[in-house]
Amino acid sequence: MKDKKGFNVNPFVLIFCIVVIAWIFTFIITPGTLTDGVYEPMPRNAVNFNNVFNLFRAIPMGLKDTSNLVILILTIGAALEIYKRTGAFDSGIGVLVQKFGQGSSTALLVAMIIVFSLMGGFLGWIEVLIPFCPLVVGVVLALGYDSIVAVAVVILGCMGGFVAGPTNLYTVGVCNGILQNMGILPEGSDVFVGLGLRVVIWVIMTGMSIAYILFYANKVKKDPSKSLMDGVDVSDLILESSEEVKFTGRHAFVILSIVAAMIMTVIGMQKGFGGKKWAIDDVSAVFLASALISGLVGGLKPAEIADAFIAGAKSAIGGAMIVGFARAVYWIMNTANVNATIIYTGIQLLKGLPPMGAAIGIILLVSLINGLIPSGSGKGALLSPILVPIAMELGLTSQSSVLAYQFGDGITNMFWFSYGTLMIFLTYGKVSIQKWWKFFVPLMIAFFILSFVMMGVAIGTGF
Repeated sequence: MKDKKGFNVNPFVLIFCIVVIAWIFTFIITPGTLTDGVYEPMPRNAVNFNNVFNLFRAIPMGLKDTSNLVILILTIGAALEIYKRTGAFDSGIGVLVQKFGQGSSTALLVAMIIVFSLMGGFLGWIEVLIPFCPLVVGVVLALGYDSIVAVAVVILGCMGGFVAGPTNLYTVGVCNGILQNMGILPEGSDVFVGLGLRVVIWVIMTGMSIAYILFYANKVKKDPSKSLMDGVDVSDLILESSEEVKFTGRHAFVILSIVAAMIMTVIGMQKGFGGKKWAIDDVSAVFLASALISGLVGGLKPAEIADAFIAGAKSAIGGAMIVGFARAVYWIMNTANVNATIIYTGIQLLKGLPPMGAAIGIILLVSLINGLIPSGSGKGALLSPILVPIAMELGLTSQSSVLAYQFGDGITNMFWFSYGTLMIFLTYGKVSIQKWWKFFVPLMIAFFILSFVMMGVAIGTGF
């Protein structure tokens, strides 16, 4: 894809360039380990064939490490094509647009943002919401908005909610669990301590996201030429909404099948079935079952279902591959054992700062590290044993330290192109990372300002 000036914005080229830079760094940065907050440098290995060849291993190993997400994306692509060929989407979107397209579309956008924010903030879900994104894109486009609005509903919804994460197991839960093991928090205490302030932050960030999206959405709907996507063909993403299409019983079954798969995903991931909580592979399985059953009930022959499955998976291959490409950055740094050195060196820079300076320093430091280690729980496990004790020496409480970590981790989830899930969300809307940055960066700055203010509140109240 090229913008109006002809500049190549292909995400694969962009990410591979970062992989090359990361690979070069592995020959410069001293390797080391970071275990329970204790850093140990490692002897540098001689430059041999294996080290050099890691540049080319990084992509397949990145795909291997994210294979469950790759399978989910391919399965969802296949399922969507089967759903489309039953005609259920055309008729279902037609009914939806008739009900919400005349004055109530704003209410629908707000409702979707809040739902995604609840899932991101209180359940800690981001990757699990991948199946929902293509459906949201189709609905939002049919309502007359552009695909920036569509992907923003999902990204700012779930990832914005994830920042505050009042009951987010992947950030608050992991960090406070480690602090319990270290004796900083009482053993067996509630890992979601400090819930009140985090809920307040969640409400504020969700409100900011809603206001920002609606301002842009209404501007674009009134004057499509002001859209950041002007000139980008997204006609194939729009689900037709002709009033002439009849909504039949078969269509109703397909729509109910999709809704059932979504409900089962929420229940399975949160509580589980048969005493076992679901993982990403189970989400792939339920949508595969839903698609196959929908295809048969929707009137498709087995051969037609198979053709649709292949066509849908083929259309999703680009998005699936980009997840593996993005993971390659982390893999190549982690394999060379330089992540620990980067983290340790960065944390040492915080020493000697006043409490507010330390809080802002943690936010900015974690924001940078997030480009290399996108996993919230993975960073939390590495960082918290060394970060929290140093932060406490500088005058912060344990929870203020964790809150600063949350801000650093969460805000830039919506910025770094090394985060594969962000890239797949953007791919579903044909939104380049440059166009997304143009839309998101002003809000990101506002989020950072909010984080600094809330850290001041946390420090002032002894949070």
